[in-house]
Amino acid sequence: RVLACTSGPQTILGAGDDQEAIDDPILRGRSVLVADDEPTIRNAIQRLLEERGAVVEAFADGSGAIEVIERDHDAIDLVISDVQMPDRNGYEVFRSTREHAPDAAIVLMTGFGYDPNHSIVRSSQEGLEACLFKPFRVDQLFEEIHKALRGRTAAGGDT
Repeated sequence: RVLACTSGPQTILGAGDDQEAIDDPILRGRSVLVADDEPTIRNAIQRLLEERGAVVEAFADGSGAIEVIERDHDAIDLVISDVQMPDRNGYEVFRSTREHAPDAAIVLMTGFGYDPNHSIVRSSQEGLEACLFKPFRVDQLFEEIHKALRGRTAAGGDT
């Protein structure tokens, strides 16, 4: 645990614990895209979501996620993306999701480093529902996911 706490933004605190499948009616059956160039985080998020019944497609870059968003926009419920990736950044993933899959919820993640593109600020001004600062705990991940999905469901139900 000490190692995980001191590993910085490449970890999800508590994700290494052995966990059983959890019935999560908010996530069960949802289609989720995860984009993060850090394999430890990407794989942990995918595993945690799948344990709760989500169908997850994970990408090591923003380009792969954007390609799927543009192609399969009607089938996407949630996009979780890192802000800083080597090719297409989190803001670009956010914009593509808003344009092609406007009903999908979005969670952006970032380390405490400088965000040269101001992705979090720009996305927040354009309706981002949820944001995580790495390293984060498993319970924080699901709190933000639930908040984003509930927000989109409520917004979609009012139209």
